[in-house]
Amino acid sequence: MQIIVKSDIGRVRKVNQDDVRFYQKNENECLVVLCDGMGGHNAGEIASKMVCDDIIENYQNQGTLKDEKSIHDWMLSAILHAHQIVEDKSHEAQEYEGMGTTIALVLYVDHQVYISHVGDSRVYYVCNELKQLTKDDTLVNVLVDSGTISQAEAKIHPQKNILLQAVGVSDALNPSFIQTQLDDGMILVCSDGLYNSLSDEQILNILHSSKDMDERACQLIDTANTYGGQDNISFALIITKGVVDL
Repeated sequence: MQIIVKSDIGRVRKVNQDDVRFYQKNENECLVVLCDGMGGHNAGEIASKMVCDDIIENYQNQGTLKDEKSIHDWMLSAILHAHQIVEDKSHEAQEYEGMGTTIALVLYVDHQVYISHVGDSRVYYVCNELKQLTKDDTLVNVLVDSGTISQAEAKIHPQKNILLQAVGVSDALNPSFIQTQLDDGMILVCSDGLYNSLSDEQILNILHSSKDMDERACQLIDTANTYGGQDNISFALIITKGVVDL
């Protein structure tokens, strides 16, 4: 197993409010946390860092997670705990008011992938296609589901960045939970700065190139900045043994 994380400020923003981390317990188990912070001044940067710090520490102190139920329960409790500490911090000073963050949390255990997320940071399964596993918690997704707009219209909708829930700011948080198996391919966890800058085809072409994985990861950042770069760009890749060359 190989884990690669990258984060870049982009071409426009003055602060990188994304945070992406991983912690690998052994060759068969790792945790990836990606947060895209929001809020004025540096509050978004603080929120994303607080959540990553809290969840990684929580995971390091957690005993063995034996089955799907224990993993589900731990993921939910970890996100809700992080939500509470960000919410508490937001009441400490005016400059922190309203700060929050998305989260995409991925646990890989023996080819099983467990995912929980809030907001519009995404998790994809990458093999012969780019398959989105998470569903954005956004207003435009509600409009798509209701048939009001199409998927194509959603990509250019002026309100596409309006979140329906985020860690630290929502009254009632409802994180997703997804379980899937990873035998071949890789898992891509990313902030919207990546997928809003590049098409699925561009991402696939880079990840399927003949370069080594770290070079492919660097090329993702460079190409996202070339074609977009309007936001911070962050991602993590989980690659199983034997599929480094897709």
